[in-house]
Amino acid sequence: MARVLRTGVAIAVSLAVLVAGCNVSARAFNWQAPSDATVVAALAVTGRLDAAALNESSGLTPSLIRPGLFWTHNDSGSEPMVFAIDTAGQLRHMVRVAGAENRDWEAIGSGACPTGVCLYIADVGDNMALRKVVTIWRVREPVPGQDTVVVDARLDFRYEDGARDVEAMVVAPDTSLLLITKRPRHRWLPTRSPVQVYHLPASAWRAGGTVTARRVGTLPIVPGQMSVRDWVTDAALSPVFDGRRRRLAVLTYGVVHVFEADVETGRPGARLGQCALGFSERDAEAVAWLPDGRLLITNEGQGSRVHVGRCP
Repeated sequence: MARVLRTGVAIAVSLAVLVAGCNVSARAFNWQAPSDATVVAALAVTGRLDAAALNESSGLTPSLIRPGLFWTHNDSGSEPMVFAIDTAGQLRHMVRVAGAENRDWEAIGSGACPTGVCLYIADVGDNMALRKVVTIWRVREPVPGQDTVVVDARLDFRYEDGARDVEAMVVAPDTSLLLITKRPRHRWLPTRSPVQVYHLPASAWRAGGTVTARRVGTLPIVPGQMSVRDWVTDAALSPVFDGRRRRLAVLTYGVVHVFEADVETGRPGARLGQCALGFSERDAEAVAWLPDGRLLITNEGQGSRVHVGRCP
């Protein structure tokens, strides 16, 4: 009996490791949205991503120099490339990032930088929460006709309490960075705790060496340990609405949570709503705000659909 028990435990642990190491998607589980979530208003399919170029869109951010365009990228192990798309998902521009590698790119943001306007590319994916040091690449936002951009700066950092699984990053107007955990660390006992928020100040780029991201709080999003319910896949900070307020959208595999946000730092405040997406063919992986307050959402997979809707 003891031998059978040990064998059963070994199989269970092996399966847990296999699931943890894969790029687990909502399709692998019987995912259900929270019962108290509303539905994204006026959700519409606006088009599809280019199947040949974008097979796993994992981040999204608006261009700050070309209104109407958005930058995205592929997930782990892909070429170090960024792609400009429009709201219909049409590929308008593709650019190689020279001097960078794509170990596991999971998020992208846009903002000011010492050389003008930059893209911030977060190589922070870590399904097993084993990477001691992760990286953010900063590049000048490419201009029309430019097919290569050179890394402007590289920021290596660690989390103050050990490796974390992260797929969401926000570039604040003051150029500080917020990072939001995807799910709990992998342990063999199930735990349920809210996602963690970490902060890197703008000064981190001038510090040199490997810097430390400090934990600054939590969000009322509680992902399951071995369930994809509310695993965080992206986040986006809105433009200023009414001249005085911003919102932070935090995307999970099937729900978008919207919070009040500080105008300068992007720090989240009260949750304003949570909206079920209702996607069936792909998993929600990337989100950005449109100027009118709607959300643009892309999904994993070749030729996946692009959606636009409003929440709350």
